[in-house]
Amino acid sequence: MEIKDYVDLSRIKDLLDSFSSITDFEVMVVGKDGAFLAGKSEFRVAENDGSCDIVIDKEKMGAVVVREHPEKNAGQAAELLGMMLSQFVNLEYLNSINSGRFDTIKNDIKKSGQLVQTINEKTGHLKGIAKKQTILSLNATIEAARSGEAGVGFAVVAKSMQDLSNQSAGIYNDIETSVGEITSLINTIIGAFE
Repeated sequence: MEIKDYVDLSRIKDLLDSFSSITDFEVMVVGKDGAFLAGKSEFRVAENDGSCDIVIDKEKMGAVVVREHPEKNAGQAAELLGMMLSQFVNLEYLNSINSGRFDTIKNDIKKSGQLVQTINEKTGHLKGIAKKQTILSLNATIEAARSGEAGVGFAVVAKSMQDLSNQSAGIYNDIETSVGEITSLINTIIGAFE
C-alpha cells in the first residue's frame, strides 16, 4: 500500500504549496521508501530539518519533511503538517476502500428485495392451491354424504383434507405478513443508500 494508490498527489502538492506560502517553510512529502512524492522542491534532508510520519491504518506510509528555517521551528511545523496530511490521506484511503463496499451492499440489498418479491409471489400461488383444496374437500364431503354409509370413510378423509387446507392457509398468511415486513425494511435500507 502506497500513498499514491489512494491520493491524487497533485492535491497533496496543493496543500504543501499553501502551507509553504503561509509559513515560508520549504516542505516535501516522501513515500515509505523515502522517494520524493510532492513538494516545492526536492532537498537533501539535514539534521535540523523537521519531519513527521504519515500514517494510514496504523502503518507508516511516508513522511513530511520541513526544511529548517532560521527564525522558525521546523519540528513543530512538520508535526502540524504531518497530522493534517495523515488525516487527509486516511480520509482518502477510507473513501477509496469503502466506495466499492457500499456499491456491493446496495446491489446485494436490491437482489434480496427481488428474492423476497419472488417468495411473495410463490406464497400467493400456494394460497390459491389451499383455496382449491378447500373447495375439493367440500365437494368430497358432499359426495360422501350422498353415498350414505359407504361414504363415511371418505368423509373422514375429506374432513382431514379441509383441516390441512385451513392450517396451510394460516401458515401462508403468516409468511405473507413476514415477507411484507421484510420488503418494507429492505425498501427503507435501499432508500438510505440513494
